[in-house]
Amino acid sequence: MIISCTVKKTWYFARYNDAARTLMIEPMYTLKPQNIVDVLPHPAFLLDFEGSIICANTAAKQLFGMRPEKHNFFKLIKQPNARKCIMKAITTNSLVTCNLELHLQTPRTYAASTAVLIPNTDENGVLLFTLNDVSAAIDAEKSRSIFVANVSHELRSPLTSLMGIVETLQGPARNDESARERFLDIMQRETRRMSRLVGDLLSLSKLEAKEHLAPEGNVQIFELIQRVTAVLSESTSAYKDRVNIHAQKNLPVIKGDQDELTEVFQNLIENALKYSHPHTPVDITITHMNGKVTIGIKDQSEGIAAKHLPRLTERFYRADKGRSRDMGGTGLGLAITKHILNRHRANFLIESEIGVGTSIVVAFTK
Repeated sequence: MIISCTVKKTWYFARYNDAARTLMIEPMYTLKPQNIVDVLPHPAFLLDFEGSIICANTAAKQLFGMRPEKHNFFKLIKQPNARKCIMKAITTNSLVTCNLELHLQTPRTYAASTAVLIPNTDENGVLLFTLNDVSAAIDAEKSRSIFVANVSHELRSPLTSLMGIVETLQGPARNDESARERFLDIMQRETRRMSRLVGDLLSLSKLEAKEHLAPEGNVQIFELIQRVTAVLSESTSAYKDRVNIHAQKNLPVIKGDQDELTEVFQNLIENALKYSHPHTPVDITITHMNGKVTIGIKDQSEGIAAKHLPRLTERFYRADKGRSRDMGGTGLGLAITKHILNRHRANFLIESEIGVGTSIVVAFTK
């Protein structure tokens, strides 16, 4: 890494040896200090060893909303970690990194790096200090940890149930035929639950891998929704003759994946039927306006509290945990729906009112 700097009108050429982590300094007459930090993409400062800011780049000025040169660095960034990072770089003459929590416009986490560019000879030492926003990476890691914990929990529950049943069948219920039949039914239900969970996890993984690829097929959305409602009506008598479809004439085809959109609307319509009051209708409207094909699904259910709505598409998030599991939900249906609709560049909105019901809107750009 090659860097240039000036102190007291003396220009320097600094060659940083990454392997040895040492600097070779030679006089030179090319760049000004501001040129050094301006080429860096992240917020960057040049400091003297007392913490006075020599100069800062545009990214740093935008981050702090001021001219940092008018401030002492340790008053600008007051976290003890920043001072420790700088002092360690000075004493060890090496690259030092640490994480800093900065509460500016919004709380963010930054990876701070500092290195001595010019040693403190004749009190002319110069440091380079940079900040790299790593909030997204940290949030992603937290999400992965939560996801793994949730998967473990979701699998542990049926496995614990199965282990208890096996022990009972091997012991007290060994010769009890009625108990054996009852336990076999439970085992079948729990294994199906695990199978659904594993299937949804695989679907989610595949969708994430290709979410950036827009589908290229053509879909007649009215016909697709008709097929979905017909299948659901035949699946159980509780769903029969409860779906009303109101579609505008001459609807255009939309770009999409037939199988993925079938999964989306099967999930959304089945949820509406499943969670609404018995014998109440589910109304579906399909319209075309301003270049968009919009599908609305409205049920008459108990409704969902407003505090839950922003999180409904999170993996394993359930507004009513017990009820969702009792009805066979894996907690991944709306997460899968969101990823499919993201791939189709579609808008997805959920609105709900306690005691009235839930409305879902999906809008595709033609």
